[in-house]
Amino acid sequence: MKLLIGSSSSPSECYNNKNYLQNLLIRFILGGTTIIVSISAYCTYLAARNMALADLKQSAFQEVQRGVNEIEEWLHVRKVEVETLANTSTVRSLNWSVAEPYLRAEVKRIDEFFFFQITILNGSFSNTQVGRSNKNVKDRDYFQKALAGQSNISDPFISRSTGIPLIAIATPIWPNSGTNSSPIGVFHGSVKVDRITKVVNSLRYGKKSYAFALNSQGQAIVHPDTALMSTVEKPAPSLLKIADRNLNAIAQQMVHKQQGIELMEIDGTKKYVAYVPLKEANWSLALVIPRQNIESRLQFLDAIALIVGGLTVTMITVLWQVQAFEQTQLKKSKAAADTANRAKSEFLANMSHELRTPLNGILGCAQILLRSKGLPEREQYHVNIIEQCGSHLLTLINDILDLSKIEASKLELHPHDAHFPSFLQGIAEICQIRAEQKDILFVYEPADDLPTGVHVDVKRLRQVLLNLLGNAIKFTDEGQVTFKIEAIALPSCEGQTQKYCIRCWIADTGIGIAAAELSKIFLPFEQVGEKKRQTEGTGLGLAITRQLVQMMGGDIHVKSQVGQGSTFWFELEIPEASEWVQSAMAASARQIIGFEDSPRTILMVDDRWENRTVITNLLQPLGFNVAEATNGQEGLAKAIALKPDLVITDLLMPEMDGFELIQRLRRTPDIQDIKIIVSSASVFETDRNRSLQAGGNDFLSKPVQADELLQQLERHLGLIWIHKQSESDKQITNNSATTDSQSDLLIFPAAEVLQELIALANIGNFNAIFKWADRLEATDPTFATFANQLRQLARQFDEDVILSFLNQYEVETV
Repeated sequence: MKLLIGSSSSPSECYNNKNYLQNLLIRFILGGTTIIVSISAYCTYLAARNMALADLKQSAFQEVQRGVNEIEEWLHVRKVEVETLANTSTVRSLNWSVAEPYLRAEVKRIDEFFFFQITILNGSFSNTQVGRSNKNVKDRDYFQKALAGQSNISDPFISRSTGIPLIAIATPIWPNSGTNSSPIGVFHGSVKVDRITKVVNSLRYGKKSYAFALNSQGQAIVHPDTALMSTVEKPAPSLLKIADRNLNAIAQQMVHKQQGIELMEIDGTKKYVAYVPLKEANWSLALVIPRQNIESRLQFLDAIALIVGGLTVTMITVLWQVQAFEQTQLKKSKAAADTANRAKSEFLANMSHELRTPLNGILGCAQILLRSKGLPEREQYHVNIIEQCGSHLLTLINDILDLSKIEASKLELHPHDAHFPSFLQGIAEICQIRAEQKDILFVYEPADDLPTGVHVDVKRLRQVLLNLLGNAIKFTDEGQVTFKIEAIALPSCEGQTQKYCIRCWIADTGIGIAAAELSKIFLPFEQVGEKKRQTEGTGLGLAITRQLVQMMGGDIHVKSQVGQGSTFWFELEIPEASEWVQSAMAASARQIIGFEDSPRTILMVDDRWENRTVITNLLQPLGFNVAEATNGQEGLAKAIALKPDLVITDLLMPEMDGFELIQRLRRTPDIQDIKIIVSSASVFETDRNRSLQAGGNDFLSKPVQADELLQQLERHLGLIWIHKQSESDKQITNNSATTDSQSDLLIFPAAEVLQELIALANIGNFNAIFKWADRLEATDPTFATFANQLRQLARQFDEDVILSFLNQYEVETV
């Protein structure tokens, strides 16, 4: 009976279902009609706009062609005149005393030439402007081409006899026997650049448009920017070598006698550039047109598109009004989804604190036990495992939080000072090993002027370089992979930190990437190339790499050709670190057992007993007086009563949180200058900055690391630590060494083995490191101490600790 009652439908439910079906049909008809009309109108608009834009671009192109035709016609006539004069008996005689009056008369008659010149085979010449000259033009390109039998028009040059910019129209002088024999000299007429300048300057296509002409070397013949024009003192710079990539690309096209019209950024704004080559001379003309000069004529079509868009919006509005009931339900569903999403965000925000708090107790207590003098060796081993497993768990939690940061666009960079050449050398050595495994060549080309120290997020930059270089090696089966680094010092004012533009190139001779796939390689989960290579990755590497580079202020570029290889490159602005040595110094490895001077009082404010216990048990054995408070209100009262030297406070607490406590402490006269360290499990930069802005002196992440805590206490209280004397120090003091102690000394393997272990640590291959430790101990018992220490470090799953250990001994073997 219950089943029958539960499955039956009431009349109202049937009515609602029928009404829902009717609304669904209305939505389908109106929505389908709206979509079809909108798509049709938009496609029509795009087609009409593209046709109109093509016509406008063609008219702009024809304006450049008009200038080219005018110059071509003028040059052709001048060339015919020069060839005609060169064939006269007067010029063939090469007798300047006979030819001079005749050529002077021709200069006046034609009135287009600046002078005529006869040059004999050795390069000496005479012309109608200076007569016989003691200069020589044997090295001129137009002279050499004419002696080779070619009539030619030269690039503009500064005349050696007059010092004026001229263009030479040169032709060979043939003997009476005809052109089958060798030329006996060269005849040329020189014209000024003025006529070319006049034609180029006449080319216009609306306001702020301008034209320019380039010669065969990419130098400006005519250009409104006088800095690009040749003078007697300085030749014109070639646009093929300037830093502006867009102008450089256009110059490449023009020098290679291409023609076309392109939209690109020139002088900081979008402009169309139409360019056409000449046939008579090896020059090209270009017309630069502001984008609005062409596209403003499409306003009528844009207005029609706007009207159609308005009609579409109206139809959609009608559709939404008809479906008011469904929209109400949708809003309710959306509100529920937003509530769930906020709950998810709050969960992710609190997850750091909730997971790190118990880890703080676990790792803190493990550190306390490891520092205990009376703990037996077997128990120390187990406590060490607890710390290592806790550290591993902490690493996994950090990875999960990093993923949530990426999704929330809160991934943050943490730059610090680093020795740049050694950092790059380490990257190169890792890749050298990988390349040798594939029997390909790895070429590392660092610039000689690299900065010694830089301030950068080393972890993220290493991730970027290893990903790009790893891909290059992965997709190269023969040939080589090249890693090239350049550094350009950027201009800086006095007192400012010097910055460098770091340029990185990674080139390979691998399989290459098809042009159609280049646009997809930076998309998440996209893999291109052969299927058998795609299985080696997830398709996230390049997407994450590009995101990291963009966060650092640059972007990744790529060019590739199938079968010939690929080149990836990027540029970053990185500040120099002048005091990298001091910044890179690690904490002392010697155990701290106390400090000089009188005892200091520390107030620990935290609502969790685990956190207070860690701090108390870490600091009391060192001679600190540690007082505890469970919330901000109690902490304020104890601070006023005790006047401690330093306060360590949590942020999230009942009754009074850490932010309010800091502000109240800063407003209390007797203790307003007290040192305050904020200790929190939050990993977001906003919480760190907010706590420091409230008045905190420093930030200590949870779980608290003993070395980090002691470093901050040393800095803020000016402490001088007392260290426990190590066994090696005692041996040096006593100037004696026993046989037993000698057996405990580390004996490290050969440099090649250390290099391999460093490579494995850089890529986080801890399993391989464990296998190497076993192999070394089995091969030679003298490596037992080294192998045991290597295993202990590998169990921490921290590649930086292992690298610090291995690099120490690698240096000693060099």
